[in-house]
Amino acid sequence: MKMDRRIFEGLTGRLIAGGALALAFFGLIMMVSGLHERAWSAPRKQLSNFGNKPNIVLIQGDDVVRSDIQYMPNVRAFLGKGGTTFTNYHTPYPLCGPARAALLTGQLSHNNKVVANFKSNGGGHYQLTSLPGKLNGRNTLAPWLRKSGYRTGFVGKYLNEYATLDNTEVPPGWDSWMGLLDQSTYDYYNYAMNINGKVRFYGDPEYAQAQLDLGTITSTNSPESFGDLLAAFQQAFTPWDYFGWQRPQDYTMDVNGKMANNFVKNSVRSRKPFFLYYAPPGPHAEDTNHVQGLRPGAPGPDPRPPKRYEDTFDNVELPKPPAFNEEDVSDKAANVRSLPKLTDTQVQKIEDNYRGRLGAVKSIDDQIGKIMKSLKNAKELRNTVVIFTSDNGYLQGEHRLAASKFLPFENAVRVPLLMRGPGIKAGQKLNAHTMDVDLTPTILGAARTKPGRLMDGISLLGAARKKAKLPYRDVPLEALKPIFKFTTPLTAFDLPFYGVKTDRYKYIHWSFDEVELYDLKKDPNELENIAGNPAMAGVVAKLEKEAARLSKCKGKACR
Repeated sequence: MKMDRRIFEGLTGRLIAGGALALAFFGLIMMVSGLHERAWSAPRKQLSNFGNKPNIVLIQGDDVVRSDIQYMPNVRAFLGKGGTTFTNYHTPYPLCGPARAALLTGQLSHNNKVVANFKSNGGGHYQLTSLPGKLNGRNTLAPWLRKSGYRTGFVGKYLNEYATLDNTEVPPGWDSWMGLLDQSTYDYYNYAMNINGKVRFYGDPEYAQAQLDLGTITSTNSPESFGDLLAAFQQAFTPWDYFGWQRPQDYTMDVNGKMANNFVKNSVRSRKPFFLYYAPPGPHAEDTNHVQGLRPGAPGPDPRPPKRYEDTFDNVELPKPPAFNEEDVSDKAANVRSLPKLTDTQVQKIEDNYRGRLGAVKSIDDQIGKIMKSLKNAKELRNTVVIFTSDNGYLQGEHRLAASKFLPFENAVRVPLLMRGPGIKAGQKLNAHTMDVDLTPTILGAARTKPGRLMDGISLLGAARKKAKLPYRDVPLEALKPIFKFTTPLTAFDLPFYGVKTDRYKYIHWSFDEVELYDLKKDPNELENIAGNPAMAGVVAKLEKEAARLSKCKGKACR
């Protein structure tokens, strides 16, 4: 118990003057003081804990698809059987930067103004930090939670271009910060991290530094063509065919997972509730080692599994749904209509990469299992909301797309969401439409705190706890800028669009003024674009109106 010196001296004088009674009184004060100190250091569950707020652990993979969950036994056991699965959860803008910004802000991209991956195109970390007023990064999820009494921690991949201009920058609101530095985020064995303001290298430090140099080059002198991008890679990587070290102890999912688990172990000893945002970079492709397919490529598949899982998935066959290498794409919009069928060599490469990504996914699941064990050992598992999701999905051969996520097809926009925690029903599946901007009010609802900006989503807690039903709503779909200002061999079809998904239809209006319409009840694989069918003219007109409305919606109008 801290006491002002003047008060202490005055009290002591009176105690001496008061004799034995005063001494007894002084002893009582000291005894109470000792009890207070013990109470402060006692387990949190015995205290008010800022209103008995739960801990919150948010785990967001990168490019995880729904079918990957079958290879994640810890996610299935702890969050699937132990919690609620949202089977129709969507990322309206299926791209890393905009999707992560939507979670940090609770707003769709057209409202939070982070509309791409890179600052040169209106997106990325530096776009968020440079926006004025309430749009700025200071007014986002971590500062809100920290202000409400949470100990906040971040581990893993943040927004695109993070730290390319300042390797020691810690974004606002984080008590503990362990962020991967771009562009080294996209190498599983050689990378750098900002650990609470200090840079630490993993793997070959020179090669990791080359990754950072690439990020700085492309941020300070934004490429205007694919040739410029290729030149930036050639400037950063010398020699061209060297790919650093491949030591098992450096594997990024394991390193980041240990950091996340240590944050949990340290936080459970605190009186404060904690919020952990754990964002492993897998199973995102290791792009910087491949230069859109022109560089020879690091040894092994893309992405690479950890050494312990190099051969684990050798016999797992690549999923080939009806949309895989679609036989006839003549009904598709021009950006896909021109794609040739995948060759046998291309299909084999997709399968090899698929097996690699399963190893990466399994390594993330390993770390989730360790975090769950730490929570259980600390008797905090029942007092913790745990969420698993992905920023976006991934296309692996569907509609002749060998490796993409930007397009509005189902496997890109519809992603996993599983959640467990106090009051959340175990083994429950909810099929109503939900989307990434719902996670922000869900987390804030669990923390019983308010946002600093207008939310476009709704809290999912009531439905997860079976105390409320999710409302019917259409899902807005939007991609406001292309990935680059120019085309590359693998992104020529990644073009802006807006659209809407209803309980039956998906409607897309492309920036080149073509439209697509799919009847998802009759055609869940999106094989037949029926927008040109005269019988569907009324549906097209109605959905165009709704899509246009949602493209400008704010707050309640988006829900």
